[in-house]
Amino acid sequence: MKIRILFKINDGAEEKKISRTFSNLNEALSNENLKNFAQAYMSLTDITAYTVEKITSEEI
Repeated sequence: MKIRILFKINDGAEEKKISRTFSNLNEALSNENLKNFAQAYMSLTDITAYTVEKITSEEI
């Protein structure tokens, strides 16, 4: 399982869309645990507006 954190930064003249992806996460983690992880990571920045996506893969 993976999570992707999407956010925007302003580098002066323009706004850029940025994402950070974290992989090999424990499948047993709840959505609340994943949100807490993302919140802890983003608290290291000045960015307050972000989106968290849970990415799962399954065999077809």
